[in-house]
Amino acid sequence: MPTTTMLYVVVAVPLKLALALGAAMLLKNLTRGRGFYRSAFYAPSLLGASMSIALVWRALFNDGGSVTDVLKWFGIDTGGWVGNPQLAVFAVVLLAVWQFGAPMVIFLAGLQQISPELYEAAALDGAGAWRQFVSVTVPMLSPVVFFNLVLEIIQSFRCCRSCCSSSCSSATWCRAWRPPG
Repeated sequence: MPTTTMLYVVVAVPLKLALALGAAMLLKNLTRGRGFYRSAFYAPSLLGASMSIALVWRALFNDGGSVTDVLKWFGIDTGGWVGNPQLAVFAVVLLAVWQFGAPMVIFLAGLQQISPELYEAAALDGAGAWRQFVSVTVPMLSPVVFFNLVLEIIQSFRCCRSCCSSSCSSATWCRAWRPPG
């Protein structure tokens, strides 16, 4: 298995799940604009696979693109992420992380199943917000975390497999996944 695939899975999956859990935690107690924000966070998951988003993403990370220009302003010259096989995988990782809507919805459903009495008991015992998260939320959410982890790992390997088997062998980011030879 190419090391680029493992790099993609090891970097993209935890980042995507952490962002999804963070967004779900923010949306859990939201009252005003709940539907709007949930839809706004879910929209990239629907749009991420479209050709127009791929072209926009490529334009952002290409040499002379917005991301490259911002990095040059900070003194980091990448020369474009799309043309560099070592950086192309990170552009694809960012695209995958941007599509965190589906795991966010699953985390949100899991968070809504946690009894508020558990948080009240932890607060009475003197637990702050971080201690409540670590001692109440994470243990109660562990089956949901495992479910999301399995789904995202499978999805990440599917993404890499479709990259390697597609007919775009001349593209840099596909060459990054192909084993030499």
